[in-house]
Amino acid sequence: MKAGATHLASFQPMLVPGLLQTEDYARAVISQMRKDLSAPQVESLVRVRLERQNSRLGGKAPARLWATLDEAVLRRRVGSVEVMRDQLRKLVEASEQSNVTVQLPPFSLGAHPGLYGPFVILTFPHPTPDLVWLENPKNSVYLESPDDVDNYTESTLNPSETRTRIVRVSKELEE
Repeated sequence: MKAGATHLASFQPMLVPGLLQTEDYARAVISQMRKDLSAPQVESLVRVRLERQNSRLGGKAPARLWATLDEAVLRRRVGSVEVMRDQLRKLVEASEQSNVTVQLPPFSLGAHPGLYGPFVILTFPHPTPDLVWLENPKNSVYLESPDDVDNYTESTLNPSETRTRIVRVSKELEE
């Protein structure tokens, strides 16, 4: 279902979304969260993640990605300081692509539906309605009603303010 979407609006309260992860960040996430996997299994999942990035965000007709990240994502160190610096740099570079928007909701927004966990709003060609996709380790849930979809939209910093915030957090890592 996700592959047919022309626009993906993702909210991540804990991690950089897979479509925007660097190879080293993806490796750190997968190996630290899935301690049951062998090194070759981790590498296989990293390759799949990177291939998905290329197929969804590259090519002649890339999908539009609107990635909303909680500010905690920028401040939670995954891997080494160098891994985080590279990851933040990639977020800034990705946010400058015409098909990618990266935004942060301000902490002043307070509680919102995204605090329940990550979600993706999927937009399909007309007449298929938008959906909210909630994924957890055991299954996925799709919310279809327009009221549910509207409930998952947010107020965020604009893309320029977001890039400035990411650069500031990256510089803090150097201190």
